Amino acid sequence: MKDLIWLLLLLETSIASYVVYAIVKSIIRYKNNNRTPNRNLLEVMRTILEPKLGKGFLLEAVLTELGVLYYSIVVWFRKPREETQGVFTYHKTSQIKTVIIVFSILIAGEGMLLHFLIQRWNDAAAWILTVLNFYALLYMIGLYNSVRFTPHVIKEGKIMIHQGFQSRIEVDIEHIKSIHKAKESEFGVKIPDDTYYALFKIDSPQIELMLKEPARMRAAYGRNKYVTSIIFRADEPIKMMDEIHSRMNRDHSLDAKKHDQRSGA
Repeated sequence: MKDLIWLLLLLETSIASYVVYAIVKSIIRYKNNNRTPNRNLLEVMRTILEPKLGKGFLLEAVLTELGVLYYSIVVWFRKPREETQGVFTYHKTSQIKTVIIVFSILIAGEGMLLHFLIQRWNDAAAWILTVLNFYALLYMIGLYNSVRFTPHVIKEGKIMIHQGFQSRIEVDIEHIKSIHKAKESEFGVKIPDDTYYALFKIDSPQIELMLKEPARMRAAYGRNKYVTSIIFRADEPIKMMDEIHSRMNRDHSLDAKKHDQRSGA
């Protein structure tokens, strides 16, 4: 029985490794052909896989699992890109690193303890639980690395807000109705369904964007929804708010100029 379990695990690992290799190879080819070195990896994955897997749950599940594997293993061989104009990190002042360390220690300790306890009852169940605990550990490591490698970005008239590989949203600057300092969240108060709360509950919210119309927020495993409010944080909140204000004013000036030109014509 144990030999069969190890054989199945080896087979699944081999298949998963081949699939990941094929996808990474396609991503590298796509990025080289399209010259998009700074584009978020999951965005490139989506572009490549969407024609093959569609836009449903299967695509979102595959993207989530690939994100876990990439950010927990592959990303160690890379360095986070240097901050440039329009790029804002949000992990340096967050408590996420502490939480990840604590939960990783608990997962590892609990996994070893339960493995030895359950092994007395059923050897196969003990190894299955160990594999699940190992995946949970990869998920936590991947989550932290994805927070480091997916900053908020403002470029080409759009703003992209991320919460690691767990969720993201892309909004046109012209669709932002207002921006202001976010209120502190109250303990026990439910977050409205039309709000994208793009931060971890242990951190304090800093910035809130109100939208003119609903925008789609993408979350892990296809838990997407349309929102009219985005609450998030940044390592340099004032600088980011000033940048958004500047882009909004620039868009308003361009719209006014176009309106005057049409009126004069």
